[in-house]
Amino acid sequence: MSVLPKSKSLSALIKQCLNSQQFGFKRQLKNIRSSKEGGRNDALERLRSKVEQSIQQVEKRRASCPTIEYPDLPISDKRQDIADLIQQHQVVILCGETGSGKTTQLPKICLALGRGFKGQIGHTQ
Repeated sequence: MSVLPKSKSLSALIKQCLNSQQFGFKRQLKNIRSSKEGGRNDALERLRSKVEQSIQQVEKRRASCPTIEYPDLPISDKRQDIADLIQQHQVVILCGETGSGKTTQLPKICLALGRGFKGQIGHTQ
């Protein structure tokens, strides 16, 4: 049963899917569109169903996100500056003293920005 409006294009819906599935869905859609054989509507409906399931997974992740709290750590005072940098740049290198909260608070900042619901948050030390 479809929970998404039929009027919304499949290409637009794919952008809302889990990152790990988007490439495959785009390729399937391209193959279906270039197909000259019958059954295109059935193939489109099967793909639409998979896309809807992926979007539901993203929404389930979003709904299960806990309330984010920031303890009294040095990084907490700079979280808005850090959030702005994360939004503006693909890679951010953050340096700080041991115990400043880099490891524990950066993923929280990313979650607060809406990151991680369609994929994973990568963090290295």
